[in-house]
Amino acid sequence: MTVSARETPMMKQYLSVKAEHPDAIVFYRMGDFYEMFLEDAELAAPLLDITLTSRDKNKPDPVPMCGVPVHAADQHIKTLAGLGHKVAICEQVEDARKAGGKRLVRRAVIEVVTPGLVGDPTGIAAESEVALVAVDLARVGEAGLAVMDASTGDFRATVLVSDGGEDSAALPEALLHEIERISPRELLVSAQWAEGLRSALEPGLPNLVVTELGASEFDPSSVPVTPEGFEASTDDAAMRASSALLRYVGANQPFSLAHMPRLRSYALVDTMLLDAATRAHLELFENAEDRGRKGTLVEQVDCSVTPLGARRLARWLAYPLIDSAAIRDRQDAVAFFAARDRPRARLREAMKGVRDLERLLARAVRPGSVPRDLGQLRSSLLALPDVVESLESPVEGLLGREDDGTSPSLVVAPVPVPDLAARLRDALIDEPPVIAKGSRGAHETGYIREGYRSELDALRESAEKGREWIAGLEAQERERSGIAKLKICYHPVHGYSLEVPKSQLANVPDDYERKQTLANVERFTTERLREVEVKVMGASERAAELERSLFDELRIAVAESAVAIRAAAAAVSELDAFAALAETARQRSWIRPEVDDTQRLEIRGGRHPVVEALLEQSGADGFVANDTLLDTGDAQILLLTGPNMSGKSTYLRQVALIALLGQMGSFVPAESAKIGIVDRIFTRVGASDRLARGESTFMVEMRETAEILRQASSRSLVILDEIGRGTSTFDGLAIAWAVAEYLHDTSGLTARTLFATHYHELIELALTKPRVRNAHFDAREYQGEVVFLRRLVTGGASRSYGIQVARLAGLPASVIARATEILANLEGGELDARGRPRLARGAEDATHTAEEKGGASPSGESQLAFALATAGSPNEEEREALDALRTADLDRITPVDALLELRRLKELLTSESEGGD
Repeated sequence: MTVSARETPMMKQYLSVKAEHPDAIVFYRMGDFYEMFLEDAELAAPLLDITLTSRDKNKPDPVPMCGVPVHAADQHIKTLAGLGHKVAICEQVEDARKAGGKRLVRRAVIEVVTPGLVGDPTGIAAESEVALVAVDLARVGEAGLAVMDASTGDFRATVLVSDGGEDSAALPEALLHEIERISPRELLVSAQWAEGLRSALEPGLPNLVVTELGASEFDPSSVPVTPEGFEASTDDAAMRASSALLRYVGANQPFSLAHMPRLRSYALVDTMLLDAATRAHLELFENAEDRGRKGTLVEQVDCSVTPLGARRLARWLAYPLIDSAAIRDRQDAVAFFAARDRPRARLREAMKGVRDLERLLARAVRPGSVPRDLGQLRSSLLALPDVVESLESPVEGLLGREDDGTSPSLVVAPVPVPDLAARLRDALIDEPPVIAKGSRGAHETGYIREGYRSELDALRESAEKGREWIAGLEAQERERSGIAKLKICYHPVHGYSLEVPKSQLANVPDDYERKQTLANVERFTTERLREVEVKVMGASERAAELERSLFDELRIAVAESAVAIRAAAAAVSELDAFAALAETARQRSWIRPEVDDTQRLEIRGGRHPVVEALLEQSGADGFVANDTLLDTGDAQILLLTGPNMSGKSTYLRQVALIALLGQMGSFVPAESAKIGIVDRIFTRVGASDRLARGESTFMVEMRETAEILRQASSRSLVILDEIGRGTSTFDGLAIAWAVAEYLHDTSGLTARTLFATHYHELIELALTKPRVRNAHFDAREYQGEVVFLRRLVTGGASRSYGIQVARLAGLPASVIARATEILANLEGGELDARGRPRLARGAEDATHTAEEKGGASPSGESQLAFALATAGSPNEEEREALDALRTADLDRITPVDALLELRRLKELLTSESEGGD
């Protein structure tokens, strides 16, 4: 009877494992390969770009299969997880020799890698978080949020609530903003909220994997482990979310439970809020061109020398502080290092020896860890005393601000882990290899240092002596047999053999025993060779088994020291972040801003931190610094007008970035700066659409503006660039005017605002709104060309120089000429007889003009002159008024002077009219 390919013992074992993990792709260990079968193989093969084949091709029901080598599996697993799939890693959990060939070796899933639980963080950017988020929404208007980065051990939780303006049954907007800021790879939520969260987050996080859980998973009373900071008895929403996360980790990576990190509570009210639009507009972490790191703020401030410091700086940048005392503490530490170049240089040099302790710890305690993981961890632990030593000379000033020592420390020095470091140093060779656990390669053994364990040394010596005897046997047998090409060979399955070419079989001695026949050679053994082989193989296998056992002991020792390693990592990350900000301040001539609890923002000689650096790199002229003054009680709204390309958008972002840098504790690019605490930065800058959601550029602009007007407070900083430009001129002007009035007049709002616009009519707001100020970027026109001075000056501008910018952009000369003509017509008020701008040219226009006006009017005659001409000759007062209008310099006159002149002319004409009556 033919046995189905799907009914073999191996496939029955595989199907049993697959039944336990139906939602995962099973990596089934077979020797030096992980194999995938059936639907898993058909799904994974094209995703991994590997060959799809089949098992038992000649049987009626062949099994689709594919596989990857064990040594290359981690990259394939990360690829699948990055595409949103789970991967169950099924290992051999029994020595094949114990099975004796009579039954199948036992296998079991030792780890499930999910999009949010990436097993190997190699290749992930140091500053990036590999976040798994759990959300609890059991109570209306309240959300618990827990976050874990399995690659670093960071574990934190918070509670978010709906504000008064939200629908009580809707998802809290603060929750959505925070999830977008975290940018997790996987989100855990109860089934009833899964679709709502998926829909709400999809535009900003299109690759987010939403995993549905049962309501019982959020019960805090029965979790697999209770780490420090977790309160199992409470019904707090943050604890409920943390419970779901702990259960999920325990179910997929149970080995992590033995060293769970401390749960850290945090509150959004302690930090500045930065929504997705603001982070994108300000290019904090990704540039707008290719979403890369080049040209971002984080690139400019990150002078760190360790991955730990890079990650700490990214966290500070994403969560600027709003507590002025805490900000000053950070500034004190940065100032300390900035004032001490040599101690800072020594510290930074010492820290270069510390690798990513957090991620190395996460890798080292995994079941699939390799000797090199522990070797890299060891080198970092051995570097910690050098870091401490580099701090010894300035330690009093660094660790205590007051002579009496009562004040809290500015920073914490790392505490080395000497016992573990020494144990790893003594146990592992200098350059441990990458060895997949349980592999059968030639480099399986040898990573434990000689002298570490005498029993291991004895086994190695016994095996080495046997190999030496076997090596000498080759020369002996060549001489005895006369077979010059006889050689000793080794095969992992068949062991040692005497290999003889078939042409020399007649010379084979009588005591040779045939072992294997190949195409061109025969392989033999002897009784003595078998005896030595048993000793060599036995000693080698026992040595390999002992090495694996010693390696597991080292892994356990590392896990037991997890708390101390994380504490040392945290100290190094903070030291590196402070020293990096100090290095940036010294290299770029940044200054320490004054941060207080007022609502005033005053910057003297401010510069854009990114643009200035790019100009320096390109060798272009230096950046033109500008001042800023915003105060909710005085100059609340600064209305910016002026030409395109003059620097308005750069200035808007510059002010926001300086405020953000100041509140993260950094120095800032300015001559001086006073920053009244900003609780939130709102930006409406640039043009973008959301076509997938059916939203035009203008709709996106209006949605973002609506969000600003609804959520801003008197402590917010609002950046608005070209509100209303996506619709008709009159509509856009009306909206821009109304938005500015709303920001000025709404009680309790009065946010500090920078408002850039090309609607020059808005400058008249300053006449009726006492807290509106006008300013513009100066430009000069010379021989038809515009020269941008990049200098901010008071007062409104009346021109945008758009045609000149179009010429610089390369529009055809004919287009530029025609645009200039049309602009002159529009600005001159030239209308046809039907009251329309005289823009069109040609015979038809001339015909209408002749018919409707009774003859051609002189070219260039204004509507006002035409009206006066039809009313009769002007008198003396009318001629004076006309002369005043003709000679008025509209580019120079201020709005107030223009109104006064208009009043004078009106009184002149009115008095003449009344006198005539």
